[in-house]
Amino acid sequence: MYRIILILKCLLWYFGKWDVDLTWLPYFSNPYTQYSNIREAKYLIANNYNPYNTDGIFQKPLIVYGLNLIDNDIIFLIADILVCFLIVQLFGAKQGYRMSISLFYHLNPITFANLILKNTNVFDHIFLLLTILSALKMKILSPILFGILLYLNPQYFIVLAAISVIFRRDSSKTSKFAFKLIIFLLVSIATICLLLYNSYKITGDWQFIEKTYIDYYFPKDHKPTIGFLWALFSGLFSKYKSLYHAFFMLLPACYILPLYNLFVKYAKREKEYLGFMIGVSLFCSFLYFQYIAISDLIIIFILLFQRYDWLFNSLPTIVIVHAGCLILFLGGGLQLTWTHSFTGNPNFTFFQVFVSYVFYVILVSEGVREMLKFRTIQKKEEKENIKQVEENENQSDEQNEKETKEQTNKKEKED
Repeated sequence: MYRIILILKCLLWYFGKWDVDLTWLPYFSNPYTQYSNIREAKYLIANNYNPYNTDGIFQKPLIVYGLNLIDNDIIFLIADILVCFLIVQLFGAKQGYRMSISLFYHLNPITFANLILKNTNVFDHIFLLLTILSALKMKILSPILFGILLYLNPQYFIVLAAISVIFRRDSSKTSKFAFKLIIFLLVSIATICLLLYNSYKITGDWQFIEKTYIDYYFPKDHKPTIGFLWALFSGLFSKYKSLYHAFFMLLPACYILPLYNLFVKYAKREKEYLGFMIGVSLFCSFLYFQYIAISDLIIIFILLFQRYDWLFNSLPTIVIVHAGCLILFLGGGLQLTWTHSFTGNPNFTFFQVFVSYVFYVILVSEGVREMLKFRTIQKKEEKENIKQVEENENQSDEQNEKETKEQTNKKEKED
């Protein structure tokens, strides 16, 4: 079944004439992920001009020059298949859920739209999953991959909470855990510095820092996105914007320690909850990120639904999911009919997206609450199991003593 769907998807991608432009819709792309920037950069590079001397290139230099060197759209198909493969390998412990991930990902029109639009955030998703995989199985590579991930998108720094839990599981002493974490961070910082230096050597100056990092968190152009910060910032006075941008940029870092303390209790059962933990972490981070695309939300919710038994334990949660998705896409319809036809304003989109995020916050909060409830029940069951084992052992000991006494009494009578 999975192979048939994958073959059909590849054939559909290969034979389809997917020359579409959805850049005006903020759901599928934004200035920091859209392929039109790469196309413009290729033209500038071919004419021996630094693409970062213009105002339209926002992707990182290694992505821009790498895609210019490869110059084949099949790289996006390979990346799309690799993302699904890594998710299944990491979080598809249950056979049924493994098939559900594959079907949901490959039959999802949103992920297919992300493929045909060639959004570059697919490389962020690959290095996110590779970082988690290496933290579990190849710890030597994990800080290097984490450094590459932060080079591509610093918003993924919150994944450090999940990596810390994995390291804590393998460390019996706190000092050993702290040493591992410090080495991990130092190697990651060294990797980022090396990548930045290579970017400087490729472009010839440090102009890309302003375009790809500073403008990333202190944007000058507040176009509508499916995040809700663009509307808040567009209405602020200019002299206050930098302060609030810095505040929302640093706010996700405050979640790292609480998330670690929340999930470290499950360090011995990371395969059962790891995807859920990463999904909650990314949601907390991207909630304060202006340039989120709907493909990022798809990845987050795939990870969250690793524990669908927590999310759907109560009927209201099902209503919340449907209401959030309905309102989010209703916002897209309203933008199509109002903003694009010049009969409305972007605030319609903002309010629809804002309401949908309220539902998603409730969803994640309910999931965490069910997780804590499940942990309490699990602890109770573990204590009962331990008590039952001890009782069985005591009974077996008493039985053995009784049998030995009977045998000794028989021998005495025979004598």
